[in-house]
Amino acid sequence: MLLEKVLLCMDFSEPSKKLLECIPELQNSGLREVVLLHVIDIESTAALQENEKEKQEQRLIKMQKILQASGLTVSIQVVTGIPSEEIVQAAEEEKVSLILLGSHGKGFVKSRFLGTTTFDVLRLSNTPMLIEKYLELDEGKLQAYCEQKFSKVLIPVDFSESSIEMIEEIKEIKGIQGIILVSAIEKSESLQELDNRKKEWQERLEIMEEEFLNLGYTVESHVREGTASRNIMEVAEEEDATLIALSTRGTGSIEGLLIGSTIDAIARQSKNPVLVFPSK
Repeated sequence: MLLEKVLLCMDFSEPSKKLLECIPELQNSGLREVVLLHVIDIESTAALQENEKEKQEQRLIKMQKILQASGLTVSIQVVTGIPSEEIVQAAEEEKVSLILLGSHGKGFVKSRFLGTTTFDVLRLSNTPMLIEKYLELDEGKLQAYCEQKFSKVLIPVDFSESSIEMIEEIKEIKGIQGIILVSAIEKSESLQELDNRKKEWQERLEIMEEEFLNLGYTVESHVREGTASRNIMEVAEEEDATLIALSTRGTGSIEGLLIGSTIDAIARQSKNPVLVFPSK
């Protein structure tokens, strides 16, 4: 199950602490076990301090006790190294089902851990990754987008094997009420070809709609033309999506959703949390 065991990456900044607020929702959706990880950046002055590891372990232990009180199994790790590499290694060694990290979104969170590190992990990881986003409120206070994150999920579809695999994973997540299916046609040789493809893709999406409806979801679909990332984010805003799910590989109109293009753009620019599935 996707949410059963989560690696929660913590640098003790306010944004990363806000990730703890997402735990109750994840628990309602199937979370049972949490690995709390802090990486002492080998390039930082903290890596040179003799008692740094013990100090950070004590901070994680306080969080561990809070989470354990809610019925979760919780372990902690403090390691020294390059943050992105240590996160990916910990995810593999612990066999977690999901990595939980934060990102600045359209706000002003400048933490290196929640900026460069998040996107380095996105490129390196073979583990699904949930990138939380934040609203900046008055006086610099932050609010995570974690309330009812899974209630209305936008799924880009290019009908590749990887996008179908992603859909099957999403069906396993508890708490999802609505599904938004989006296909974006980025290229066509003529208006006639464009019209034919739009008709064909709409018909294929309607078949998928029916499958979701039979499972009890509300569902709607969109076929758009133009840049995939722009269309995906526009539909997410228009339809009040609470989460965007993406696959890192694929073929067809979304150009494979290759890291560095569509996914990178959405992960950086979307105000919505982003759930990324590396292709199997």
